[in-house]
Amino acid sequence: MFLRWKLLDLVSCPLSGTGDHGFQRRLKLGAPLLKDNIATMVLESPFYGNRRPKQQPGARLLCVSDLLLLGRVTIEEARALLHWLKEEGGFNKLGVCGLSMGGVHAAMVGSLHPSPIAVLPFLAPHSAAVAFCEGILQYGTAWDALMQDKARKSGMTLEQVRERMRAVLGLTDVTKFPVPNKPEAVIFVSATNDGYIPKHSVLEFQRAWPGSEIRWVTGGHVSSFILHNKEFQRAIRDAIARL
Repeated sequence: MFLRWKLLDLVSCPLSGTGDHGFQRRLKLGAPLLKDNIATMVLESPFYGNRRPKQQPGARLLCVSDLLLLGRVTIEEARALLHWLKEEGGFNKLGVCGLSMGGVHAAMVGSLHPSPIAVLPFLAPHSAAVAFCEGILQYGTAWDALMQDKARKSGMTLEQVRERMRAVLGLTDVTKFPVPNKPEAVIFVSATNDGYIPKHSVLEFQRAWPGSEIRWVTGGHVSSFILHNKEFQRAIRDAIARL
């Protein structure tokens, strides 16, 4: 959605993190930017909110393939929105950001966008494989169910299924994507005590995009965003200013 978009020259498009139903968290991030002439367009992700399948309980996805589909649709829809903003809305300065999973998606969108835009991966790993195979999310994944491989008609060991998950989610490794057109307009904001995203993943991400910047805030995966909301807003302002 737009906030007073006809009066503004700059737009940021924040993409949702895991389990982020609705818009409130991202609108809270974007609303203070209005005074800086920056509008916010918020995309409701597939599988969340009003787009959640009836058979899906809450935010927990039923299949690994749903995670890949969620990402692909989010990326293509965000790219379409950015194209519309430029061609139909007449905006020249655009940015895309996202929290956690949304940060990975934002990075992919920024990588694939044909012209320079601000890219802000917030609290994001370089690959979803890191979050699910190394971070806390590994304890919320139904490994027992994944070990029962009906196609093979035999079970898999936990180590085998973890490696298979890592291989499948390797498709989300953003370090294998092209470097954005203007890497100096890429600012990572990451947390010093993030149980979901290890530091080495953030550093690997930044090294793959020379010229980009990392900013560290104290706290965990959730607390850092709550306690340092202004730092995330400042990063958006700074990245867009670099266009």
